[in-house]
Amino acid sequence: VKAPCSHTCPAGIDVPRYVRYIAAGRYADALDVIREKIPFPSACGYICFHPCETKCRRGQLDDPIAVRALKRFVAEHGVRLRKKRTPRAKPTGKHIAVVGSGPAGLTAAYYLGKRGHQITVFERNPELGGTLRTGIPPFRLPREVIDREINAIKKAGGIRIRRNVSVGSVNKLLQKGYDAVLLAHGAHQGLKMGIDGEDAPGVFDCLNLLKRVNSGERVELGNTVAVIGGGSSAMDSARIALRQGAQKVMVVYRRTRNEMPAADEEVEEALAEGVAMEFLVSPVRIEQGKRALVLKCVRMKQGPVDTSGRRRPVPTEGTEFDREVDSVIMAVGQTPETMVNAGYEVDGQGRIKVDEMTLATSCRGVFAAGDVVTGPASVIEAIAAGREAARAIDRFLGGEGRIEEVLAPLEKGQIGGMLEEQEVQPRVEIPKRPATERIADGGLVELGYVEEAAVAEAGRCLRCDLEAMLE
Repeated sequence: VKAPCSHTCPAGIDVPRYVRYIAAGRYADALDVIREKIPFPSACGYICFHPCETKCRRGQLDDPIAVRALKRFVAEHGVRLRKKRTPRAKPTGKHIAVVGSGPAGLTAAYYLGKRGHQITVFERNPELGGTLRTGIPPFRLPREVIDREINAIKKAGGIRIRRNVSVGSVNKLLQKGYDAVLLAHGAHQGLKMGIDGEDAPGVFDCLNLLKRVNSGERVELGNTVAVIGGGSSAMDSARIALRQGAQKVMVVYRRTRNEMPAADEEVEEALAEGVAMEFLVSPVRIEQGKRALVLKCVRMKQGPVDTSGRRRPVPTEGTEFDREVDSVIMAVGQTPETMVNAGYEVDGQGRIKVDEMTLATSCRGVFAAGDVVTGPASVIEAIAAGREAARAIDRFLGGEGRIEEVLAPLEKGQIGGMLEEQEVQPRVEIPKRPATERIADGGLVELGYVEEAAVAEAGRCLRCDLEAMLE
């Protein structure tokens, strides 16, 4: 029986099981539980948006278990101990091309490689990782963590890599003899608002900016920066602007704080670092002033509920105002790039159409997964999509689609107490570096749990999955 936290995890990680192992000091076993479902335990420990915590029953009493922070702890400590790996299956003679080396593509490559298929990953950039590397700043996810996990995936799956290669046609791959193709090249094309002046000098696309800065380039943004948008990329862009030397950074968002797509902790960290927020405000055009850019805005009010389930922002007449800034970063969404003569169907937003059950496109032998199908989503959702793609492609090639692994012993734990029997025990605080210090050196924000803290936090788990077995 799945606990609410495991049921909410897109990849289906058995959260209470690995938390129990941490509480018992069995870190290698805890890491193995996580690795049964995902090949990126460390990366998720740093940047997962942890939907599991929103359903944690402990949160009804005091605070939910710090699941993400515990995952990071065990990925850092368990990796030093033994690491079980199931052997690769015998070679099947089947060859699969994976386009894109982000979390969806590499997850699928990992599981398909373990099934005995020969995998070649095509990546147009010089380094692997997709959004993990180009879209997430090092102060949230260290580069060495990405490198370590990708190297382990390549080794476990016997995966071949071709870097600096842009795949222009899936048909050419099929003609070269690949038995199946997986398109997992993400959604890396920034959307525009359609307002005057958004192509002016000093206006940056957030995805391009993140990629440049994350590769080590210094980008001159000036002293005053406006970021348009309310998602994770907007928060990362605002925080990067501070680390590039900006003195004043403001996020301009057309809805309310409660409607921001960015995770609460990302917004809180941005605020703690000094980022200002202007809610219910939307830019209407960007003009070149005498000394800087002029961002012309209008205040919004909430209208009827729209298709997103949120109240639609409506401009308020007579509330126009100006903000003078040195640069503007547009972070209003992103879409996949469509190949020339693609051979597969896409929807009106450029996303690849697939069969919901098989992830097959309209082109036989070609599958798609991750952001190219859903639009921008989270890393854990991309990993879950990669797992589904591996199952579907293995079945297409004559296999059973079985990718499940059992790496840790199935323990029999003691049943936890009922919620009403528990004492209040607040979450163990996750230590963080001071804002001024982390902005100055661009280093990590969170320091992570030490062993004593991790064991104490894991001990707060109510073990409601074991409780459910008795019902």
